[in-house]
Amino acid sequence: KLRGTGLGRVMMAEAVRRCDQFFPGQPNRISAQAHLAKFYGEFGFEPVGAPYLEDNIPHQEMLRRPLHQ
Repeated sequence: KLRGTGLGRVMMAEAVRRCDQFFPGQPNRISAQAHLAKFYGEFGFEPVGAPYLEDNIPHQEMLRRPLHQ
């Protein structure tokens, strides 16, 4: 029921904010489903390496570099 409401963006923005608050200057690394790479890119994550399969679903490792690097 909540798909398409923008809640995912709100949650992701809060997660990134808290990472910056509690782990300042540290990068964030995620394993994203490949079809969501553009979504995570909106929060500063960039693809790292080649796509791979996890549980038979294409994934992409992504990295968000520290704000002050």
